[in-house]
Amino acid sequence: MEKKKRGIIGKLLVFVLTLMALAGLVAMAMSVVNGYVDPKRFVWTSFFGLGFWMVFIYNVLVLFALLVMRSRMAWVAVLALLVSVPGIGKSYSFGKKTEDEGSLRVMSYNVHCFSHIDRETSQEDCANAIIDFVREKNPDVFCCQEFTIFLPKTSRQKCVEYFAENAGFQYAYYNRKRNYAGNVIFSKFPIAKVDENSGFGYENTYGVMVEVDAGEKGRFFLADIHLLSYKITDKEIDQLVSSERRNKLDTIGMNVLRKLKYATLQRSNQIVEMLKGMPEMDAPVVVCGDFNDPPLSFTYRQMQKAGFVDMFTKVGWGIKPTYAGKLPLLRIDYIWGDKNIKPLNFKRFRYKVSDHYPIMMDFSIQK
Repeated sequence: MEKKKRGIIGKLLVFVLTLMALAGLVAMAMSVVNGYVDPKRFVWTSFFGLGFWMVFIYNVLVLFALLVMRSRMAWVAVLALLVSVPGIGKSYSFGKKTEDEGSLRVMSYNVHCFSHIDRETSQEDCANAIIDFVREKNPDVFCCQEFTIFLPKTSRQKCVEYFAENAGFQYAYYNRKRNYAGNVIFSKFPIAKVDENSGFGYENTYGVMVEVDAGEKGRFFLADIHLLSYKITDKEIDQLVSSERRNKLDTIGMNVLRKLKYATLQRSNQIVEMLKGMPEMDAPVVVCGDFNDPPLSFTYRQMQKAGFVDMFTKVGWGIKPTYAGKLPLLRIDYIWGDKNIKPLNFKRFRYKVSDHYPIMMDFSIQK
């Protein structure tokens, strides 16, 4: 009866929508399983994991269109949304904040070499703006990525000292020999470098680690991480979505694809080596920084397998993307904790200075 009421155009539209629903189902399945696939064996699922929310929105729109057409094939789009449930659990949080008088506060922020996103503000003015912001939020520990020289005619050490003094920190640590990714840890509590023989004895491109003595509030280890980025520029993104000639778009598209593939493979190596190089620790551990990978990724899954919990999923709220650039809905900055870290509150600030947003967590240490 339904088919007789629908004309040729209606039938053709339902057929096209059904194909689109099947494509959406396959894309969603690849997105959800991506974390379980080692990129060294099969890298292509990584691109679907990167675009989880885009695939999700696509399936919602296809479902709506099939429902409007009153097609029984809407079940395909419904199935795609059901498949997405594990991904939503990692990408969206319904957490509830709590309070504790003995809490600690850690903030993580990729400052993008103090290059303001407006491309006009000087590095010095950008750094001073971030200093004011950090002082206002008053974290006990601040993990910074892509820290670089921002004062003219001076050294990195002088810039670290300037930042610490003006942001209200008494202690600071970074690897002076191998500061590849600009990882600097600022603290109001005494900090000590971890075992030189561990994987964090040298920065090794992925990060630094210290032991923090917060007195009566507890002692814990803190790692400040920055894994390899895709290095895709805003100009490349603009050109991809522009109406330029086809052959030029193909060239740019292939270049972006190569960058995506290379960075994904490198990060899969970095996360394995980082976790393997963890020192012997007799206190709780917090790991934070710019991982450059979404929740549905091999990197994320390896952190979970190592026993770390994405604290945003426990006390955060919403999607809260942390990338402030032109790629939407990307949460690639994290604060992780082991089972002895009790998260109390998690915030993502829409402070648009860098190409990332700062994140902050209040937590207490389980006695």
